[in-house]
Amino acid sequence: MTVKKERCRQHYQSIYERSQPELSKGRALDESLHHYLDQRPAGKNLLAIDRAQGLASSSFWLDMDAVSRSELASLALSRVLHFDDAASVELLLHLASHNPETLRWAIRYAKLFERPESPLWLAMRATLTGDEWQEFFNVCDRLLYQLKPFDELITHAEKRLEHLTLLELFSYLSVLAYQAFSEDGLDAPSGQKWRVYNRIILSKLRVCPAQDFRLSDSILGQSLKRHLSPILFPEFDNSDLAACRENLEWLAVLIAATQERIDYEGSIDWFCFDPECRYQLKPGEPVIYNHSTAGVERWQRTGRKSDLLWHYWMNRAVQTFIDSGMAEQTIGSAENHELNQLAYIKAVRSKLQLQQIYGVGDKVLLNDGSDVQLHHVLLASELTSVFFEKEFIQPFQIHFHELGVLAPALGRLALNGMLTGENRFPMTWSEEQEKIRRITGWTVCGEHPKGSADSAKAILRFWTSDLHALSEQLKQQPRTPAPRLYEQPFYRIGHYSFQFPWVGAQQNNHTAAINNLRRVNARRADMQAETQRVELALAVSLRQRGFAVEVGYRPLATEKDDAGEVDLICHLDGVLLLLEVKSGYIRSTTHEVWLHRTNTLRKASWQLRRKQVAVLSALMTDQVLRARLDYHGQQPETDLRAWVVDTSIELDGQSVDGFRVVSREALEVILRDEKHLLRPLDQLEEDGRGSLFAGGFTAERFVEAVESDVLWRGIC
Repeated sequence: MTVKKERCRQHYQSIYERSQPELSKGRALDESLHHYLDQRPAGKNLLAIDRAQGLASSSFWLDMDAVSRSELASLALSRVLHFDDAASVELLLHLASHNPETLRWAIRYAKLFERPESPLWLAMRATLTGDEWQEFFNVCDRLLYQLKPFDELITHAEKRLEHLTLLELFSYLSVLAYQAFSEDGLDAPSGQKWRVYNRIILSKLRVCPAQDFRLSDSILGQSLKRHLSPILFPEFDNSDLAACRENLEWLAVLIAATQERIDYEGSIDWFCFDPECRYQLKPGEPVIYNHSTAGVERWQRTGRKSDLLWHYWMNRAVQTFIDSGMAEQTIGSAENHELNQLAYIKAVRSKLQLQQIYGVGDKVLLNDGSDVQLHHVLLASELTSVFFEKEFIQPFQIHFHELGVLAPALGRLALNGMLTGENRFPMTWSEEQEKIRRITGWTVCGEHPKGSADSAKAILRFWTSDLHALSEQLKQQPRTPAPRLYEQPFYRIGHYSFQFPWVGAQQNNHTAAINNLRRVNARRADMQAETQRVELALAVSLRQRGFAVEVGYRPLATEKDDAGEVDLICHLDGVLLLLEVKSGYIRSTTHEVWLHRTNTLRKASWQLRRKQVAVLSALMTDQVLRARLDYHGQQPETDLRAWVVDTSIELDGQSVDGFRVVSREALEVILRDEKHLLRPLDQLEEDGRGSLFAGGFTAERFVEAVESDVLWRGIC
């Protein structure tokens, strides 16, 4: 064992040993595993493989009782199993014999069976011959086998389409994407197909030659004439129609096969990450099934909560809009006023939520050092949606209703556009300066009564994905997060900016803005300041309710631990609150939620446990802290509630490592006593306002409201 690996082993072993007998074996092991999962011990010369090998060589894995009582053993082992040479076969065989379920869940978490040539996997398959293990192996085989026909079809279709440039692929994809807007379309316009298109585009970007990004007017014109015109205008040019139809057919095959694969990947994720998922090998029965419906019901309830919160922010935005005096003004032309007004209100909604919940400032700082008003960024995306819906989607649907066939309806839309001098093709494009000119009108304000070209340029940059840069990134760093279609819906190729009307018209602009800021650009310079503003905004809301709030308190370090900075400590009427605040992006899959739970929220709960010990001690010894909080109690351990406050809604009300997770948005509604705003606007007056605190606000009633889920009762 190398020095670095031995250093890691000693670290994990010492944490485990010194945590006893104060903690049980299981808790002591979890304490050590937290260190591993949080990439400790730290050191720039230590690699992930060093930590994995150090952990795997620790002797506590041989203690069957400690492993069985640990809540993190499977999760930690799954990280070890990402490496073929971190854990010895002997260790895995020992676990297979003494802690088989722990190891099986580690394999599921790690998706080890998706690497069938892994030496560890092959060794286990060759050695473990018991019935339970054979059933497990056969289930894994069955899950993988189901992917094979989809992968073969995808490979074949990609081979038939590999001669297409990126631009040509976009042309065909945009034609087929309009099927979602036909009367007999099988999918919602903004449904699962976007995930399919996104994967197809990313797959193409991984193999694109540099010349695909060298566009000129001549190349663009020739490409459209050869690949798009024959489909849209066969009566004028059908020389390449047969080849175009063949390309469309193979792309349809690729879309269908990719959709099937993604759907089945969902089943594999279900098997790998859902604790309710069980497996079996019985004739005529499904291979995997749910032990209970609890997980499905939680996911559905999360969706309902998201819908209710959408109403909440829209209702607040309407009131803000009225209070600003904008309701009395005509926005844009009289013809478009109502649509523009709704777009403006939606932009206000997103701004309220981004500032209050996510800590975003009035201006967004871009990576090049320029900045732009948040309101202008949001308004531009909403007005873009209005434009595409009115000028592309609605006319297409009228044409399709008359003609009944996709391509002729798109052809009529494009032809009518040409007659008026406008681009109404299934995808749009323009040079950057032309796009900036169009956006400039959306940046009108007191400072710039005619709009600002600099602001328009910054808006375009915020919403743009440079596809050449993304292609290089995918080739060199394939695991780096890539923007989804809707997160950066302007696509730069050369000096042209492309957009898909079928994305722009239907995308959730609020989610797009949050994920652009928090997922795609998670390393922005503003992130730290935003995180601090999230905590400060919550502190202000609590103070308005009478709480004394200490932000960023740092307990004294001890020989045993340095708990670090505490986000919020609050006190009112003998009730103490210890809050660990986390801020992230909006997740769309169960796997993303699982990662959030096992990474961010697991770490937050671990930090909260350590901070709770330090804060309880400080509340007895730090007289300055007691005075600031106006706390005079002598038993803080009975007065204290500790919560993880998360900007995400997915795990609201659930427990992670013994600590309640509370949605920041739910806290906002409770603190403002605005449950009635969770209703649609036209239902606000039905039952009156009501109150969560009928007898008046108190700290005890506030805690009860949060911990009893009264906010959602009767409506979710």
